[in-house]
Amino acid sequence: MNIAIFTDCYIPIKNGVVTSVRQLKEGLEEKGHNVIIVTVDVPNFEEKDLSVYRLPSFGASFGSGTDTRLGSFVNQGAINRFLKKKEIQLIHTHTEFVMGYYGKKAAKKLKIPCIHTTHTMWEEYRHYVLNGKLISRNMARKIISTYLKGIYGIVSPSIKAQNYYRDLTPHIPSVVINNGIDVAKFKSSVITENEVSQLKKEFNLKKNDKIILFVGRIGREKRVIDLLNIVSSILKADSQIKLIYTGTGPQMQQLADNAKNLGISKQVVFTGFVNWELVYQLYSISDLFVTASLSEVQPMTLIEATMCGLPIICRKDESYMDLVTESVNGFLLDNDYDMTKKISELLYDDVKRKKFSDESYKSSERFTAENHVNRMEKFYTQVVRSYPDTLEVDSIFL
Repeated sequence: MNIAIFTDCYIPIKNGVVTSVRQLKEGLEEKGHNVIIVTVDVPNFEEKDLSVYRLPSFGASFGSGTDTRLGSFVNQGAINRFLKKKEIQLIHTHTEFVMGYYGKKAAKKLKIPCIHTTHTMWEEYRHYVLNGKLISRNMARKIISTYLKGIYGIVSPSIKAQNYYRDLTPHIPSVVINNGIDVAKFKSSVITENEVSQLKKEFNLKKNDKIILFVGRIGREKRVIDLLNIVSSILKADSQIKLIYTGTGPQMQQLADNAKNLGISKQVVFTGFVNWELVYQLYSISDLFVTASLSEVQPMTLIEATMCGLPIICRKDESYMDLVTESVNGFLLDNDYDMTKKISELLYDDVKRKKFSDESYKSSERFTAENHVNRMEKFYTQVVRSYPDTLEVDSIFL
């Protein structure tokens, strides 16, 4: 098949969407498909991959602390002609913004199907636009449902996302295809005892410290300050317990100030942005992965954590249901208070923590990039065969 993927972010930007799109492209190409990426240009980055078609863009971080870019106004006809020349059979959008609309318009003109993957619960990110005063929840839902008009099928990474978009657009067929991680690339090297020692020294961690890890954006939607409050009493009670925040974002300074005010700043580590190799090492030296976020679709970080055999403690949310089995490889809690209790319980129960660790590792086998690509390929085939008739979702996706 000849496939075009439209996205607002791609290499050299580093985030979960980029990882997912890159792995999908590489996996499909290994299976003999031709994949074109249509995305935005990035200042001071020279594109050398001829299969990546870049369009003019402008910065639009909206105070999120990220290098977000959106497509500028361009000649839609030029995009259409480019895709027609490449004999594109299917368009797959991974954004609800400008690049997504270019993809939709091209699909309509070329009379080919356009499907969409949902990566973000945008209602939970309204605060980045005038502190949430400009866009209400209903307005955010309207913006998304408007974008989805004309979409032939929706791919959701989790049951949570599927239920949300079924409520918005019940007439559009949808499937759940979980995210996946390229295991070989993620675990590209085995961490040695010397590397463990060096890593702990770098972040002022002692040999016998027990480590609680969070990996993700340091922003309000991730409830990172709530997480600090959840863990604070545990840290105060035991100086050998450390909390690591890996990532960057607009609440970094506020989080550091809060840790200082709580008297636990020496036990809270901020790594900032780190590359994949170092993230894997941080997972490897940690004892628990925790998150209080309620804004996820299906976080790649939880998949990574399970691949490293970490027990997971999080709030009860549909986005985690595929990854965490209650009292098997972690806990799904109704409130923050219960999170505190379960974090403490697992930290001091070595036997249970080891059992949960083993189960986490086993559960991760379903979430490989290979499985993701195989299921997406089957869905693409079904879409191309069905179009323009009504898309009947195959039983493999139920």
